[in-house]
Amino acid sequence: MRLLLPLIAAIPVFLAACGGGDETEPSPTKVPASPTAVASMTADERAATEALLKAAALRLEDLPSGFTLDEEKFSTNEETAEEQKDNPYAPTLEDLNRFGRILAYEANYSQEVSAGALAAGGTLFLQVTAAVYRDSKGASEALEFVRQQASDPGFAEEFQQNFASSSGVQVRSASISPMSFAKVGDDRIAFEMKFTMHNPDLNTDFQYVTQIVGVRRDRGIGSVTVLAIGSPSPVQELEDLARTLDQRLKDALD
Repeated sequence: MRLLLPLIAAIPVFLAACGGGDETEPSPTKVPASPTAVASMTADERAATEALLKAAALRLEDLPSGFTLDEEKFSTNEETAEEQKDNPYAPTLEDLNRFGRILAYEANYSQEVSAGALAAGGTLFLQVTAAVYRDSKGASEALEFVRQQASDPGFAEEFQQNFASSSGVQVRSASISPMSFAKVGDDRIAFEMKFTMHNPDLNTDFQYVTQIVGVRRDRGIGSVTVLAIGSPSPVQELEDLARTLDQRLKDALD
């Protein structure tokens, strides 16, 4: 099962780059308005920004039962650009600074499943992200960047190649298509990716479905990515998560 962990980070990289588990509320300390000020933030300013992002993201209590937090992290524009420098579909440092992204948060969740449950299908992983921008215009431009990149016919092929080179595991028949989705937030995007991957431990091919939803509310972007084996999660369940995400964004930014 550890073999699958990189998928939850690799698939929605464009959302994590352009876009919780606790009850932390934002500190009254003012969040810096300029992304170039991140490196020179005071300890209080950095803490306030991180608290805002965690409050804006989906939390463990918002997710279906059975999931646990694997890892969480914050990323500056420089860190994100360096991590994704070999991905032609990820935003560059110049893109992120142009959008006015200040800081981003990412959390990965999973649930343990047996070989029998794996064969039966179901949701395996979830990733949630949140990012705050200097203004709503920059956040809107960042979401549009994601929409255009994910709509590129070469995106799925690039995913196959990148995942194979980074993990040594072959992904086949990858495809990505937009999803019809309810109106949530000030703007939203939704995509579904399908692909086949060989599991060497079980010597079996499995069909995977990943549903990715990004929501913009004012100058914040949040996302939720659901990785399932076999049948995808019900759209209604995903829409409920998106509405909760939108409310988290709204409350945090207010």
